[in-house]
Amino acid sequence: MAKGLDVGTMNILSSTPDETGTKFVQQRNSFVEIEYSDMAEQMLSRSDVLHIRKDDKVYVVGDDALNFANIFNKETRRPMEQGILSSEEASAIPMIKLITEQVVGTANQPGEKLFFSSPADPIDSDVSTLYHQKTLESMLSEMGFDPEPINEGMAVIYSELADNNFTGLGVSFGAGMTNICLSYYAVPVMKFSIARGGDWIDKQAAQATGTPVDKVTSIKEDDFVLDFRTDVGGIEGALSIYYENLLDYVVENIAAQVDEGDVEEELDVPVVVTGGTSRPDGFEELFAKHLEDVEIPFSISDVQSVDDPLYSVARGALVAARSEEGSDEPAAQSTSSSGTRSSSGKRSSASKRSSSTSTSTSSSSTSSTSTPSTNSSSADNSTSTSESASSGGED
Repeated sequence: MAKGLDVGTMNILSSTPDETGTKFVQQRNSFVEIEYSDMAEQMLSRSDVLHIRKDDKVYVVGDDALNFANIFNKETRRPMEQGILSSEEASAIPMIKLITEQVVGTANQPGEKLFFSSPADPIDSDVSTLYHQKTLESMLSEMGFDPEPINEGMAVIYSELADNNFTGLGVSFGAGMTNICLSYYAVPVMKFSIARGGDWIDKQAAQATGTPVDKVTSIKEDDFVLDFRTDVGGIEGALSIYYENLLDYVVENIAAQVDEGDVEEELDVPVVVTGGTSRPDGFEELFAKHLEDVEIPFSISDVQSVDDPLYSVARGALVAARSEEGSDEPAAQSTSSSGTRSSSGKRSSASKRSSSTSTSTSSSSTSSTSTPSTNSSSADNSTSTSESASSGGED
């Protein structure tokens, strides 16, 4: 059995094949420090809050960290910053190891194949991703896996563009970075990252409105809509402004990075947008509009978004791992796991693919979410979701 792993600045997700399709396990990649007391530790354990104790401190880890940060008016701390391990966080490696263990577990057998996401080097920063990649590789090897990195943008292609022969532009809007990959028949023609993402939006909006960053993040994740009808002076208005600024920046860099000599003449491809930052309603349409405003040396057939963009990279990593392992064809895994919706792009009419994820009430497929119980740092407090294709639905 193979596994996929998306190691993101905001969330860590694993993907594993099971009898119903693909199982995803998710945990927020953050922690918050609180003062230790016997009573506090007892209450955390009774409440199934994932935590570890170190000296006179207790660290609440994962999804509960944001809740505790808001309650105690503290900022969460992150093992990662701008898409890679944070050099300014002393606890980065032990914390990300703990969270990853909760999400992916240990290998089912020694040398189990696991593909994990790794960002491309950013074009607008001197940051190198090599140390991050090699550290994760070593950590996963110690957990019993045979790990291999996969470019984050390429993972999007594997996940969402099987029915287009893995040809198209994949854009993953993460928290720390935005990763872009142009692929032609599963061969990367262009791949790079930009050192801006959801965190950049949150920080800019927080600074503009005088609001704590974690509160801005919570508002953004709670049914925020990119409709530009909100009061400009409010937090949602600020989020809309910086979302549009990010898209301007991303589109300008895509246009600048594409080498016309590397692109086949009259190439016409779809664009797929994924990642947690792309979740607000209206994002897909806004991105398509911005793409129309720049000149690039290939045509865009349509702009597509997936039903749950948070799972796309982890799913693509699993497709790559299973293909490497020889247990599945990439196209079969991709089309059975995702659904996309699309907005028309340049010189082409809109198209739409139906969702292949259905609820557990369907006899032919399942989609269930559960949160297992946990007591301490050795327990599993991750969110698990399963999805599979409906046998009567469209491919």
